[in-house]
Amino acid sequence: MAKRASRGFSLIELLVALVFTMVLMVGMGTVFKAALSTFYTSGEKISSMRRNRVTGDVLYDDLNTAGLSMVDITSALSASVDHPAFFIIPNVAVKDADNLPIVTPDPGDPATTDELYVAFDQPLPFDGLLVSGGGAGTTGKTAGGAVLANASFLAGTDDKYVIDCGDADYAKQVKVGMYMQIKDDLSHSALRIASAVPSGENVTVTVDTSPSLGTQVTGRGDSGALRPNQRIDSSSVIFIRPSQMIRYRIVMMRLDPDPAKTKGIPCLVREQATYDPTSAFSPSETQLVTENVTGFKVYLSGDSGQNWAGWNKSYTSFANGWTNGIQAELDSQLATLGRVGYTSTGGNTSWYRDIPVLMRADITTRTATQRSEYASTPTSLAYKTFTQSLVLVPRHFGLTMK
Repeated sequence: MAKRASRGFSLIELLVALVFTMVLMVGMGTVFKAALSTFYTSGEKISSMRRNRVTGDVLYDDLNTAGLSMVDITSALSASVDHPAFFIIPNVAVKDADNLPIVTPDPGDPATTDELYVAFDQPLPFDGLLVSGGGAGTTGKTAGGAVLANASFLAGTDDKYVIDCGDADYAKQVKVGMYMQIKDDLSHSALRIASAVPSGENVTVTVDTSPSLGTQVTGRGDSGALRPNQRIDSSSVIFIRPSQMIRYRIVMMRLDPDPAKTKGIPCLVREQATYDPTSAFSPSETQLVTENVTGFKVYLSGDSGQNWAGWNKSYTSFANGWTNGIQAELDSQLATLGRVGYTSTGGNTSWYRDIPVLMRADITTRTATQRSEYASTPTSLAYKTFTQSLVLVPRHFGLTMK
């Protein structure tokens, strides 16, 4: 009996199967690519929006501290017309980390930025605990008890305080020139620190002689106020850096290792210095707040947001951008719909303490990379941008409420 020939797939059948397999793989690849693209773009968008929120939180804290006076709560910070304690310079050319202007920004990089300046007395981010607040001349007595006993003031002894900061690193932050407020049940002015010697978690400070400290031997100072040479132990202590000014602006920072990005990444920075009303701002500390910030704009309103001073304007420089620009617009708003009795900010260097002005800060961030998914045409690359607005009346604006 003859054997039957074995049978298999013909060449045509194999080719047809291969074609169907390739079509299926192409479809699966397209789906995988779309899923991968969605994964990356969603992550980048969430990251960009998170940067917006972080920036808003940091800015919100500083704006709510703007104008805060802790050394002397009865008056505003000393200021001048040429170097006020609060102002905005709009549309400043973006600069690099060396403070040199970026002549030709790359596509997607910002060309200009607003510069926001705010000044305040800055409390350190921790409280101390008074361990000892008196010397041999008044041992066991409060300041009031020292007055009743006609106790003597011992210079070099009664002006020393031992304060528990809770951490050795905190104790090292207390420096000469700072002030401190002791939160006991007595009323005293802030005391200027003349010397500070940290030892573990404690710091021993000597304070400058002042009218409220006392220079006489009767327990009363030049002003007749009780001297604080014996305070209530275990009272909380606030340390204050007096007259600090903060500037916010966009700076191109060289953070990316990609050699092609020679101009850097646009970053919102927070710069700090001791405020001097007689000279220009010269920062001594710089903090990077957020990367990939492509827009920072600040506006003011004296009519509850009906109009925004600086909106869609091309003002530049301090004189034309602030004095004759945003401030002049604000005065125009106050003259019609502002607070009764306060129709102008001119000539008043602490006008913000009298006028509850509404502020708006627009912060625009972008994704870290350019993608075709963000472009208007599929053959080009672009960034995806997000803008978040922070609107508030700073806590110390309109504080006096006369």
